[in-house]
Amino acid sequence: MQLLNIIRKKYLFLLLMLPFYLFASERTLLEINASSEGINKKYTLEALLTLPQYDVQTKLPWTQEAHIYSGPYLKDVLQSAKVEGGQLTLEALDYYSVSLDFQKIAKFNPILALKKDGKALTIRSKGPIWLILPIDDYPQLNAAIYNDYMVWHLVKISVAAKEGN
Repeated sequence: MQLLNIIRKKYLFLLLMLPFYLFASERTLLEINASSEGINKKYTLEALLTLPQYDVQTKLPWTQEAHIYSGPYLKDVLQSAKVEGGQLTLEALDYYSVSLDFQKIAKFNPILALKKDGKALTIRSKGPIWLILPIDDYPQLNAAIYNDYMVWHLVKISVAAKEGN
C-alpha cells in the first residue's frame, strides 16, 4: 500500500509539472533583431537544437580546466534569421552588452553553447546560451577583448548594417 501511495504521488507530481516543462521548451531563449531589415526572430531551445551542433573543447579564463561546449555556430543562427553579420550587439540576461564586428570573429567559428560536457547549460552554469570562442585552438583569442565577447546568459543579438552599406 505504501509503495502504491509513493507511485501515485510521483505520478501526480509529474502530471502537475508537465505544463511547466512544456512551457520551458517553448519559451524564447534568444532574440535576433535587425531593425533596419525589419527582422525580429525568436528562438526556443528546440529551434536552436534543430540547427547543426558543433563541439568546442577549450579552457576559458573563468574555468580551471578545458570543457566541451556544444551548440550551433553563430553564423548558422544568423543565417537562419536571414541576417548578415555586421555590427553585433550581444545582450545578456543581466543587461551586460558588448558590440563587435562579426567579421573579426567569424573565422574562429564561435558557437552559441547550449551544453557543457554534454549537460544543458542553466542560468547557474552561465546558460542557457553562452557565446564560446575556441581559445585553445587560436592563442590570439586569449586577450581581454575576446573575453568580453564571450557573453554568458545571452538573450539578444542586435544586428546593425555594415558601415558603408
